[in-house]
Amino acid sequence: MTSSMLGAVSHRPSEILDTLKRLGFGLVVAVPDSWLGEILVRIDQEPGMTLVRATHEEEALAIACGSRLGGVRTALLVQNAGVLSMGAGLVSLAQRYQFPLLMLVSYRGTPEDPVFYHIPKGRATEPVFRGIGLSHACADRHRPIGVQVEQAATYAEEASCPFALLLSREDIQW
Repeated sequence: MTSSMLGAVSHRPSEILDTLKRLGFGLVVAVPDSWLGEILVRIDQEPGMTLVRATHEEEALAIACGSRLGGVRTALLVQNAGVLSMGAGLVSLAQRYQFPLLMLVSYRGTPEDPVFYHIPKGRATEPVFRGIGLSHACADRHRPIGVQVEQAATYAEEASCPFALLLSREDIQW
């Protein structure tokens, strides 16, 4: 069988970027992570999007909320450990004031990413998200990622709250 008969295998990070563009995201705020390196370069090269590289996660959250308050559709790209460290800001700012933020989160410390220093944060991620009431989902590798990003963005908008889509390496690493 030829590749055209099998259908093209999608490049998931490209699909994420294409979805963000199609949905009109004007700003992406990120705290760099090794998985995020190349997608951040690609976002920075997009004429219709602005990339802000923050120095830490609470700064990224504040920038994203301020941008959203100004009417710009905004996404956060951070690692799960970063979301854990911004818990107070999420609860007292983003959730309290109902900012509809799409959070694309690299999910480190899972069985697919068994680097010893990521494992504790991987174990804590979903229980902490549930504990602080952060709406979230794990990306399903068997479904197109663009659809999942769109569903997460729609949920954030409709529910007026942050929504975290937890992404594997194949989803986000260029």
